[in-house]
Amino acid sequence: MSAELRALLKRNFPLQTYVMIVNMRCLGLLLCFALLLPAQLQMNLQQLADFVRSELALRQHSDKQIAAAIKKLKLTERLTDKAIIDLQAQGAGPKTVEALQELRDQTASIKGPTHDVTSSPATAPDQGIPAGSPTATLSVKAPPIPPPDSIRQRQIRDAMTQYAMNYTANLPNFVCVQVTRQYIDPRGGTDYRTIGTILARVSYNEGQEQYKVYSQYGHLVDTDMRGLRAGGATSTGEFGSLMREIFEPKSDAEFGWDHWGTLRGRRMAVFNYFIDSGHSNWSITYDGNSSEGQRIITAYRGLIYADPQTGEIARIKFVAVGIPKEFPVQEASEILDYDLTEIGGQKFVCPLVAQLWMRAGRESTHNEIEFRAYRKFGTESSITYDMEEAAKPLPPSKTQEQPAVAEPTPAPQQAPPPQKAPTQSSPWVLPTAPPPPPK
Repeated sequence: MSAELRALLKRNFPLQTYVMIVNMRCLGLLLCFALLLPAQLQMNLQQLADFVRSELALRQHSDKQIAAAIKKLKLTERLTDKAIIDLQAQGAGPKTVEALQELRDQTASIKGPTHDVTSSPATAPDQGIPAGSPTATLSVKAPPIPPPDSIRQRQIRDAMTQYAMNYTANLPNFVCVQVTRQYIDPRGGTDYRTIGTILARVSYNEGQEQYKVYSQYGHLVDTDMRGLRAGGATSTGEFGSLMREIFEPKSDAEFGWDHWGTLRGRRMAVFNYFIDSGHSNWSITYDGNSSEGQRIITAYRGLIYADPQTGEIARIKFVAVGIPKEFPVQEASEILDYDLTEIGGQKFVCPLVAQLWMRAGRESTHNEIEFRAYRKFGTESSITYDMEEAAKPLPPSKTQEQPAVAEPTPAPQQAPPPQKAPTQSSPWVLPTAPPPPPK
């Protein structure tokens, strides 16, 4: 590029646009200007893939801006699911993927590309084995389930939002036992050793949650969660409040499709989400050795597992994002599982187990929090819990996610074999009548 052209571009375009022009090598990559143009631009699938890859490499536009540019494009070839999966594996964000899925739906009726223009190690085909080489088949990998189209994703997310906003209204008043097993690694790794077990009585009455600790490390106590000063992380607010805050309009959460999963034997639609610190209510409190704890509000992201038919939420993952360097806690994450439980003779979806991880300085802590012995709130709701029973964790089948695979195609029904004509030697069959005599 000549010096005169560089000077012309600097005078007429913003700096970011100029840098992109200098670094692009073909006309198709100039689609970065789509954010500035009201009309649709036409391109083929190769040009679209080059555009997305170049934007991911330059990192000069946000996921939202790239998605807005894609929505102004008009493809001359059909966009395939494999191309979207490849670009997602190469770093495309949730909004970009959603825009690509909308473009896929718009191009469903036109001719597909003549060759594969994208590639990813995650979706690369298996290399063939030369003929004649000895082989042994150990297992057959089931085909993955393709993601739902953008319209179906919106329907599932609407059902999830409705479920989350009405969740607490459908809960009865109840009490239960919160069993918290605390672990710590003083070196900041994952080689945890046991601190002990905390038992708390949790009451949920008219939408209000209260926690009363009555046993800590085998000793009877009478305090709330804030009164525990023996170390380790603590957690409250699992009954509906964490779920609802993600879907409230004031949280301004960004959602995107993630994957299909299987949880406790049920097919789950899994979405990722992000809430910035300006709209977040998720707080981290650090007590340390001081009498006054430190508390911050942080941005967070995670995953939401939901029933694709009803929107019922079965798992939420939380990961703190952008924690200030001067704050003692450097990492914080949580996984909360919900499942059916019986209260007063009826079934309700309530918290089942929570996993909490924190790292502060050289110390890592891990909590396993289980909710047991649900009872209806009232005069009869005085409960006790055996320490030996509390030491038994839930089986892995209750908490481990399994991959979701396509349902196997049923084998074709074979016609029943024709019945053999009975032989003349059977004593129960009349012999064939002889032919009539000639005339």
